[in-house]
Parts: sequence; C-alpha cells; structure tokens
Amino acid sequence: MALNPAVAATLIQRRQVARQVLRTERFQEQVGALARTLGRAQQDVSKEALKGLEEIVTVQSPAFAAAFDYGLGPLHTKAWTVDADEAALSNLKALNERHALVYLPTHRSYADAFILSRLLRDHGMKRNHILGGNNLGFWPLGTIIRRAGGILIRRSFQDDEVYKLVVREYLAWLAAQRLNLEWYMEGGRSRTGKLRPPKYGLLSYLVAAIESGGAEDMMLVPVSTTYDQMHEISRMAAEEAGASKTAENLLWLAGYARTQQKWVGHAYVRFGEPLSLREALARADHDGGGKWTVAKIAFEVFQRINRCTPVTAPALVTFALLGARDRALTLKEVQEQVLPLLDYAAARGLPSSHLEPLRGTSGIYDTLKTLEKGRVVSRYEDGLEAVFKIEPGQHSVAAFYRNSAIHWFVNRAILEVALLDATREDITGPLERAWAAAFALRDLLKFEFFFSDKAAFREEQKAESRLIDPKFRQRVAAAKDRRDVLATVPVLIAHRVLMPFLEAYYIVADRLAAQPVEQKIDKQALTEECVKVGRQYVLQRRLRHPECVSREIFGNALQLAANRDLLKPGAPDLAERRAAFARELEAAVRSVAAIDELDRARHAEARP
Repeated sequence: MALNPAVAATLIQRRQVARQVLRTERFQEQVGALARTLGRAQQDVSKEALKGLEEIVTVQSPAFAAAFDYGLGPLHTKAWTVDADEAALSNLKALNERHALVYLPTHRSYADAFILSRLLRDHGMKRNHILGGNNLGFWPLGTIIRRAGGILIRRSFQDDEVYKLVVREYLAWLAAQRLNLEWYMEGGRSRTGKLRPPKYGLLSYLVAAIESGGAEDMMLVPVSTTYDQMHEISRMAAEEAGASKTAENLLWLAGYARTQQKWVGHAYVRFGEPLSLREALARADHDGGGKWTVAKIAFEVFQRINRCTPVTAPALVTFALLGARDRALTLKEVQEQVLPLLDYAAARGLPSSHLEPLRGTSGIYDTLKTLEKGRVVSRYEDGLEAVFKIEPGQHSVAAFYRNSAIHWFVNRAILEVALLDATREDITGPLERAWAAAFALRDLLKFEFFFSDKAAFREEQKAESRLIDPKFRQRVAAAKDRRDVLATVPVLIAHRVLMPFLEAYYIVADRLAAQPVEQKIDKQALTEECVKVGRQYVLQRRLRHPECVSREIFGNALQLAANRDLLKPGAPDLAERRAAFARELEAAVRSVAAIDELDRARHAEARP
C-alpha cells in the first residue's frame, strides 16, 4: 500500500532531522566517548544511536498539527470549559520572545496536553515539543503526535546507555535551537489528585546541556491544571486500589473519546512564576554547590505549581463529605463545614475559582448535584430532608478532587495535632513539645508534600497560629487554654487532611515489620500485599478511610522507609527499627484520631 504523500513527506523529514542531529560535532563527540566507555566500535554505537533518533525525533507538520488540534483535541477536551489565567499567558508570550520556555505541567488527564496546546495556539504562541511515553505510540495517535511536535520515548531505559545518550543529546539539540519543550515531571498521571514526587531525568539532561555549553538558558514554567471532575478518574482510582491498568490502544481511544463528549465542569489552568535554569545553576555555584541541585530545582518548580493551584468548589465539598466518613450530611451541615474553609482561604488569600456561590446553600447544592451526576455523591431524600454522602466505593474518587487543594491545608492540620499533643498534661515547655510534634509529622510526610525548609516551615506554623488567634502565644500558656483554643476553632481539619496518608503509611510500616529481616524487599510484591491487607483493615474498621489503600501513597511511604534505611536486609537492629517505625505511625494515627474525636464531640454537642 502506498503511503499518503503527507505521511511520506513527514517520515522523510523525521529521518533527515535524525541524521542532522547525528552529524553534529557535539553528538559525534558524545558517541565517541560512550563507545570508549562501553568498549565498542564507534560505528556500531553511532548506528544504534541513529536508530534511537529515528524513533524519537519529531517534526511540526502543519497538516498533522491541525489533526492534533482540531481532530484529537476535541475528542479529549469537550468535557470541560477551560478557565485560564489570561494575564499570565500574555506575560509568557512576551517572555518567549527572549527565552525558550520549558512548560512543566501537572498531569491529571490525557487531556492535559491538548488543553495547553489549544491555549497556546489561541494566544498566538509557539507550539511546544511535547515529551510523552511511547505507550501512546499506537496508530493513529502515535502517527499524529510524532508529526505534530510530540516526542514519544520509552517508559524505562535506565540500563540502555545509548538510548540515554540519544534522549539527552536530542533535548540539548532542541534547547540549542531555542525551541519550547513540555513534559510531565511527575512521570505519569497522578492517581491521588495531588502532586507526585518529581522524576529528575529529563531535567538533568537540560542542566547538562547548559553546563556543557550546549544551550544558553531556558525558562522553566510551572503549570497547574485542575479539573472540577474527570470521566477517567473512576478507572484511575480502581487501578490505584488494585485493578489492572487498561492498555492504551485504538479501542481504548474510541471508548475514551466517547466518554469525553459529556460536559462535567471546568478545567482551571494556572501558571507559576517562571524560573531561569541558568540562574538556578548560578546560585548553586555561588552557594558552594548542593543547594540548587537538580532535585532542588525540581522541588522549587513543584512548590511554584502548588502556589498557583486554585481551591475549587468540588475540592471543598468533597473535603467536607470525606471528613464525615460514612455519615450522611444535610445541606446545612455541608455548608457549616465549608464556610470556615472559605473564611480560611480568604484570610490566607489563597488562589481560588468559583467559590463565592458556596457561601449560599444554592451554591452548595449545585456542587453536590454536579458530584451526584458524576456518581461521586449519593442523595437520600425520602425522609424529613435530603442528606448527602460519598457514594459507596467512590471515596478514592472524591479524595482525588479534595486532594487537588489539600496542600493548602497541611500546615494548619499539623498545627492542630501539635497543639493537641501539648494539651495531654500540664507539662513544662508546651511550645517546645508542640514544635517537636510538628517537625515529627513534617518528617513523616516529607515524601508526600512539598514542605518549605525548616526555618520557613517554622514561620509558616507561626503564621497559622496567628490565624487561629492573634494572641495565640498568650493563650496557650496552660494545658486547659490550649485545649480551649482547639475547641473554639470553627472547624478542625487534621483528620480530614492527614489521616488517609498516615493510615496508608501505617499499612506499609505494619507489613514491613512483618517481613523477614534477612530477605531482600521486593517493593512491588510488598505494595500488592499492602493493597490486600489494607482492604482487610478498612473492612474491619481498623482503618477509617478507604482512600488510604493507594499504590501511589504506598510508594511514597516506601521512599520514607528507604530514607530511614529500613529496606536493606541484614542489619542486626533492623527488626527493632522496623517495629519502632510501625509504632511511630500507629501513634501518629492515634494523635490525628484524637482530633477527629474532639471534632465529633463538638458537633454532637451542637446538634439538638
């Protein structure tokens, strides 16, 4: 069968680009150095590198760009009305006249790239070269993507030195041409709704390009995309709790496109403050190295993403319902939970969108109704008045929406637990004890949330205490006063914010303590054991939150365990240290549960 002329032309163009990159002096020097390191003939390495280049290089064909934008785009994005920061887009357009941009968006949906691409096109901005996984390389999706500026790379290539060179040097070549790039530093779609830990590989390649003189500078652009609701989240949540992942293919694409035709709300696109990669590296040199490593730069990008991510109505309403666990709430009770959160967001000046309607019951009702249509919330109205609760089996879906804004409430949650810890008895140095409790929680969750450094965290905790009461320090001198402070806070949130994560960490610590100390830990097998045992603990009500059964959170808990040297076998005290880790998590869960009980007691007293 003869190739379509447009396809044939772009195929030839891609091969030409691959050969052009291969022939550059820089690429040939890198191939030669690698050949010597591997003990292979340079000609053989060069041949293999060309094959890799032909696999990943992209071109921006107008015909295929149109197919991407006007063919695939609507299939993916029709479900949302896009709400974007227009002023930020104008500033980025001006910045792009002087610098190449690297867009680093959050990854929540297959629609992310299409939404951002449409925004840039509609504002007359340059098209990005988008890096993604070759799991999307099937026909016709891969055919279109590779010819519309998409770079599809293997999902894993840690042991393939030639392929690593190909990806690194192709990125350096693109950077030298001052072309815009885009990729997801999370490495894949978030299954929990909050940021995943960053993957550093591609960013390290850009750093190497600048340090070696292969590129001048690039501006890193943090991008947050948040959704009111997503059709695909139910499947993602099921995968997170143990279901097998659906393979991407033509049949999958047809089914996905079909579900996307139903409108489900807004997609909010916000842009964080751009970061000069060269300036970040210069700070590293000035500070003696170490402070602005690749990991630190990635961390800074993710903090900037969090700072521009808005609080949305679905996030606050699911926040309220999940805090009630399986108890149904009336419309008024939901509003009573949401209003203090609105006041808190206003007091802190948090970025938000479409929140004002939540101050009235009609706005609460409209959000609940939308979530009900999405089968996240169920309603019962055959009694005296309608009551609402999370649909059975949909807690992880509801948590996804809540978690889009959860980072804004973590510091306040930690302060509540620390304050309660200092009320247990009339002790000397209550504030010192509270600080110790706060930093202990920060350390437990350092692979889950993007905390500021210790000095900044301390100031953030002080700011949170002043929001509770401007005279906080004077009021917490005595144990009774410290408890009174908690009793008069309009809404307690520690159990709503921290408990699902701490329960997930407890599952990992519990199962890790049960492993033979002389046996090497198989992380995948241990994760699957945590999924099964976690389900049991939830069914037994030993744990309170079904969304704690999460492979993604288990993975972060394992990072913490590795950081504490609890995974490597053989140490003589390993069994005791693992047991101590489990006890620490159990104690943390109890502390947060005490906030839950205090909150429930307050509401019980308030109800007639």
